[in-house]
Amino acid sequence: MHKLRLTTAALASLGAAAMAFVPAIASASSSTSAPQMTPQIIVGPVASTVATQPPTGNFCIDNFGIGCYQPSDIQNQYNFGPLYAKGDNGAGQTIVIFDSFGSPTIRQDLATFDSAFNLPAPPSFKIFMPEGKVTYNYTNLPSPVDFHNKNVGTEIGWAYETTLDVEWAHSMAPGANIDLVVVPSSETQGVQGIPNIQNAQSYALKNNLGNIWSNSWATTEQAFHSTAAIQTLNKLYAQAAGQGVTAFFATGDSGVANTNKQGTLFPYPTVNYPSTSPNVVAVGGTQISTPVATGSITSYQPEAVWNDGFGAGGGGYSTVFGETSSQQAAGISDPSGMRGVPDVSANAAVISAVLIYESFDPTAGPGWVPIAGTSEATPLWAGTAAVMNQADGSLGFLAPRLYQIYENPSLYAEAFNDITVGNNSAGGITGYSAGPGWDAASGLGTPNAAGLAAALTHTTP
Repeated sequence: MHKLRLTTAALASLGAAAMAFVPAIASASSSTSAPQMTPQIIVGPVASTVATQPPTGNFCIDNFGIGCYQPSDIQNQYNFGPLYAKGDNGAGQTIVIFDSFGSPTIRQDLATFDSAFNLPAPPSFKIFMPEGKVTYNYTNLPSPVDFHNKNVGTEIGWAYETTLDVEWAHSMAPGANIDLVVVPSSETQGVQGIPNIQNAQSYALKNNLGNIWSNSWATTEQAFHSTAAIQTLNKLYAQAAGQGVTAFFATGDSGVANTNKQGTLFPYPTVNYPSTSPNVVAVGGTQISTPVATGSITSYQPEAVWNDGFGAGGGGYSTVFGETSSQQAAGISDPSGMRGVPDVSANAAVISAVLIYESFDPTAGPGWVPIAGTSEATPLWAGTAAVMNQADGSLGFLAPRLYQIYENPSLYAEAFNDITVGNNSAGGITGYSAGPGWDAASGLGTPNAAGLAAALTHTTP
């Protein structure tokens, strides 16, 4: 799924018979036929230019017809309050976020975000560039900026990705440290792109930066030259999981409809790597019913599989990796005998977007922006894991523990919001429907953070 920019007119069409999105900033894959490591993100229009006044939920409902949620809304949705009350906010943990390019204004943008929402600054926020110094092609340029330029468009897209990752991982775990690891490239996989970011991940692993990783990029399995190429790349994640790292990866923003090297949809359901790796936690997307009366969330609101006309949560079955032992032990139904994704889900929809603050984008100007995608769901889960690791002690690679919870119906009901409504069909390709328990549209479901922390105490490494 490419990084897309939604116009106000496109958002206003929500609910119409034919919903449309407008790609104002294309990803790099629009300018080359090679498969790309693309961020999974959808960006809305600037909703407020006043740094101290983020738009209210009612404003976004009235003007865009969507939610634009603040940290407290998502914290309430997923029941973090009881944990925060006990002091479990991710303290002592480090979330490692990997992105191409990063953002030139991420430190001040996070400070503005925290000030507006009364969040503390992270105890430590470090930026690493192990693959070389990043330079930006869009800073200090005269207006109008040619944002269709390959370098400019790609770098701005990744700056939005970086801002979402940092601000929302921090929102869930305000007491955790953040290590942002960026690379100076996002090009053809097999040449730069994925190998560069894996080099950065190897650096993080070797230097023990942290055991919770957030990654919001993906490429269709069939876009690689061979399954052997994927399996070679996966050796890093096997090593990381063996060392107790939980790497969260987005499953994608286009449901089961993903593209080949030329940007054409495969005519059958597909899934994205690295989320299909058996050594990571794959994160899918949901949509929250917008509480129109208040525009804010005070308690859990029903969710469905994300599929709102602007995007849909990725999910399905790998063609490379067999079903994991954890899924087998949990009795996950898979007639193909292959790895099923997602493992878990969280809010990702345009209709239930969250807010970020950015000041880097010369094409839009600084301000508060509603944003969506499984790029949101992934740092939400990374932040959740940080809180779990503080509450319960070091949990190591988290995926087997999540499926142990699923094996016990009472623990499962305590730890997860089971998503039973919706599907991830897209692009004319029939996908998978949600139902009771794990499914290939929503995985195990979304977190009930307080219940999850309690349930994890009944699991073993």
